[in-house]
Amino acid sequence: MPDYIAQTMLRLTTLPRSTALLLPRLMGGIVLALGLLFGAAVGQAQEKWFETTELNPGLPPAPETLDRGTPMAALESFIYLTSNGHYSDAAHIMDLSDLPQGNQAALGAERAFQLAVLMERKVVVPWSKLADRPDGWLSGSSEDNDTGRVRRSVLIDRLELGGHDVPLRLNRVKPGEDAEPVWVFSRQSVDNIPPLHAKYGPTDIETVLPEWMRIRAFWGMYLWEVLFLPVLLVAALIAGWFAFGLMRRLGEAANRRWMRFVLRSFRWPAAIALCAAIIGTATSRVLVVSGLIDAVLSPILLIAYVVAAALAIVFTFDEIFDRISPNNAYELADPMNAHMRSIATTIAAARKGVIVIAVLVASGVILVSINADNTLGLSILASAGALTIILGFAAREVLGNILASVQIALNRSARIGDQLIFEGHFCTVEKIHFTFVQLLNWNGTRLIVPVSYFVSDAFENWSIEDHAMVRPIILTLSQTADVNALRHEFFNLLSKEDPEDVKPMDKAKVHVLEQDAFGIRVRFELPTDNAATFWDIECRVREGLLAAAAKMEQDEGKRMLPPAPADMGKPS
Repeated sequence: MPDYIAQTMLRLTTLPRSTALLLPRLMGGIVLALGLLFGAAVGQAQEKWFETTELNPGLPPAPETLDRGTPMAALESFIYLTSNGHYSDAAHIMDLSDLPQGNQAALGAERAFQLAVLMERKVVVPWSKLADRPDGWLSGSSEDNDTGRVRRSVLIDRLELGGHDVPLRLNRVKPGEDAEPVWVFSRQSVDNIPPLHAKYGPTDIETVLPEWMRIRAFWGMYLWEVLFLPVLLVAALIAGWFAFGLMRRLGEAANRRWMRFVLRSFRWPAAIALCAAIIGTATSRVLVVSGLIDAVLSPILLIAYVVAAALAIVFTFDEIFDRISPNNAYELADPMNAHMRSIATTIAAARKGVIVIAVLVASGVILVSINADNTLGLSILASAGALTIILGFAAREVLGNILASVQIALNRSARIGDQLIFEGHFCTVEKIHFTFVQLLNWNGTRLIVPVSYFVSDAFENWSIEDHAMVRPIILTLSQTADVNALRHEFFNLLSKEDPEDVKPMDKAKVHVLEQDAFGIRVRFELPTDNAATFWDIECRVREGLLAAAAKMEQDEGKRMLPPAPADMGKPS
């Protein structure tokens, strides 16, 4: 061997310079690869099982028919033995290392009984995650951490205890060098069985129920559950309805403003939280329901609590915004209140932002709180994702309206209180909701317009930037009409109006537009500084001009207005 090494070193020294420079990197790469392979092999070898000197020495020999070779076989054997009352044999499928050797037989049978009760009542067995191979290898997607590798510990379920979740696991244990490894419930899980049974086992009320109510009905539920849950649901709904009505009445009778504010904000949250609290307490303290029902109720109750908290936040901010936001559309329409219109629109946008943030945060809390290790939790997440896609496609119009309402709030194309012409209607923007804009028509009616349609369609906004405008009053007069006399009357009428509403006066003009066989068309230009009052002024001025023209005809005998259709053709 030394001669071979010497010859190899001599050859390496005679290599070309370029090859010699690459050689250290090549050797380093080979050493690194060998180290990784060796480490992976050692890690894989260490993950095959847990080693112990002996397993449950205080128990009698295990039955020859007991199958603990795979995770699925061990769990199936435990369920079969306990369902037939063979708790002493079922104790062999538990690691009793933390129990005194002399008491392992008695305590092991007791722990097996308690664990069987937990398995029936609270545990949802993930059969799809249990391999029927000794090494625990599970085939499946490479993205799943539970598949495609040797396992020496398998998670069955997690149960809440003392403010945190404790796992229930099957471990692969090798008792001695000559014994075959077996799958048993881990010693940590065995240690947690008594407190878990005390929390989730039969309550005092359940133990006094008649025997016929404690038999199995369907879907693994007890008969008392089938009878108890509908009654509980009705009682919880009645309590929630009562809480809502009580807070509403207290809010109406409260003398202090802040008390009315609080009671109005927390009516719905209190009703939902009380309903969820009654159901949660009754199913976990009064009569503990089975694992299948608990797996369904737990996420529902979590959603109820999160929704109640989100509604409390949203309603509280909503009341605050209502207090600080001007709501009178007619007052906001005043040209002097342009800054108030901007404030009202900004507050409306902030209200939408609070709602969106509350929904996103609530959704995140719900998704994070769902136990992803549980098969049912994964199913809920998958169903929620598929449902989100379906609802998103079905509600694309609603989502488009929501985005359009945010667009209005940001670009200020229409502010609350702005006066505009929309499809021939003279309206005031009263409210900007998530999906529609509420317009107050000039005649007192409301025009409800989808936000996306409102944004995509053109409209005249008479309140943006410069609120001053010139309103044309066009009259058709006789061929011989005295336009100069009507011009004088027009300025006389304007002088009688409020100077704050009619200005600037240098914009007031009278022009003859055209002349034809029917007469002449005259344009009287009315300057106005207030979009909220121009309509009344325009009508009064038009009426005054017509009255002045008729009076001129009567007093001076001049033809001012075109002849009536019945008089056409008669000599003037």
